Amino acid sequence: MKRLGLMLALLGPLTLVSVAPAQAEVVDRVAAVVNKEVITLSEVYDYGGDFIEQQVLGAPRNDPNRRALELEVLDFLIQRALVNQEVRKLGMDVTRDELERALEDTARANGLTRDQLRVEVERSGLSWAVYRTETEDALRQMKFNQSVLLQRIAVTDDEVLDLYQRRVKTNMPGGARTLSVVFLPGAADEAAAEALMARAQAISDAAKAGTPWEQLLGENPDSLYASSGGDMGALREEEAVREMRVVFDLPVGGISGPILLSNGAVMVAKVISEEAGQAPDISLVEEDLRNELSQAKMMEEMELWYAQARRKASVKVLLEPPEAML
Repeated sequence: MKRLGLMLALLGPLTLVSVAPAQAEVVDRVAAVVNKEVITLSEVYDYGGDFIEQQVLGAPRNDPNRRALELEVLDFLIQRALVNQEVRKLGMDVTRDELERALEDTARANGLTRDQLRVEVERSGLSWAVYRTETEDALRQMKFNQSVLLQRIAVTDDEVLDLYQRRVKTNMPGGARTLSVVFLPGAADEAAAEALMARAQAISDAAKAGTPWEQLLGENPDSLYASSGGDMGALREEEAVREMRVVFDLPVGGISGPILLSNGAVMVAKVISEEAGQAPDISLVEEDLRNELSQAKMMEEMELWYAQARRKASVKVLLEPPEAML
């Protein structure tokens, strides 16, 4: 898991419940001090309680694995404190009106009134006060992203084109393959199933050894596609069942090994022809690609900024490290 702080601090849109309530009572103590700003252990659990409890499954408070997770959440809270302090220093702090508008927008986006939003938040186990604080901090992070991080990054046309081309090669669904197959119905028992697989293997081996495919089709009249001369038609990769996707690794003219389907049937396929996949025009995906590149660069800049800000700040972590608890 990448650093919790980095993943959560860059979240843009506000959600109905943006933080997790603590799952167990916490004996409070000071966890860290960031430029005289205190972060308590209860704040660690206010923010990351669900995350911690799901990982440790009820481990005791002195468990080293629990402490490692507490420190991971604390690292995010230290980052958030430094971001908040920077936003205030720049004179861009969140106003009461901005906070109220954000809460109204969140309620509206979830089809709720403001009062209903509060009920849902408190029903989740989170106090309304904590939810307001977390919303306020999310707004500060958005201001920080826009005023600090976005000023440090630029996405070029060449970068967009490079990502587009890499995506076409690696993620674009394959084109259609026209197949001719010997398709043998499933067997009734285990012994018959083994015999069926052996028969399919023999067909595959013979075809690869040079036996004409048409001859093999004629020698297997019980194939479900015998009446159509083995023609199975065109198949697209995104439409194929998992077991049949092996045919998209074959060249035109290639012969598959036995393919065992979920219903017990076995097939051997020959690729007759292929149709290349059609990439979407870059204009249709350019905005998404730019946003993806921008987010990736912003995450990198956040890492750099946090490292620099933490070196310059007075940060004292008062939770013992996991190794000290052994």
